[in-house]
Amino acid sequence: MSDYFSDLFRATSHGLVLPRDHEDAINRYVAKRATDRENVENRPFPRKVDFWAFCIATALALKLEPRDGVPSRWGQKFIDTPQGVMADDLCSLLAVVAVAKLGLDDPGVTESGRIIELANRLAAAGCPEVLRKLENGPLNTTPLDQALDFARSLQDAARCGNRTGSSP
Repeated sequence: MSDYFSDLFRATSHGLVLPRDHEDAINRYVAKRATDRENVENRPFPRKVDFWAFCIATALALKLEPRDGVPSRWGQKFIDTPQGVMADDLCSLLAVVAVAKLGLDDPGVTESGRIIELANRLAAAGCPEVLRKLENGPLNTTPLDQALDFARSLQDAARCGNRTGSSP
């Protein structure tokens, strides 16, 4: 079932972007082929859009400011919105984030391009934190364990209203 925001994002093509300078590190944790999805312990994100969304959640939980600059200058597009990669819930969540970050009276809260640009900039802000957590975990844990532990620490921090979870 589709909703207003899903239709809004699919009506016009917008590129989803992650930082170009982290592309190799990101690719270590994202499944590229169906066979990679069977190895979820080492590649905990089935698609780049899942990694992207987790980076946005990380930026929001840690109260990070969106990355400065136009995403086309620092980012690498990995897919366009009309290709159906964004679930309805994610589309609605991005709209809520836009209202929180831009303000209810800002005309950008109904412009899909502005919302996606904000989401890309938030993903870029959260990306280094996510990669740091995945790369610097204990030797006896998998990237999946590290991602889950990090998600739990972000959830705990959000409940407490603290900026915890950013330490190694």
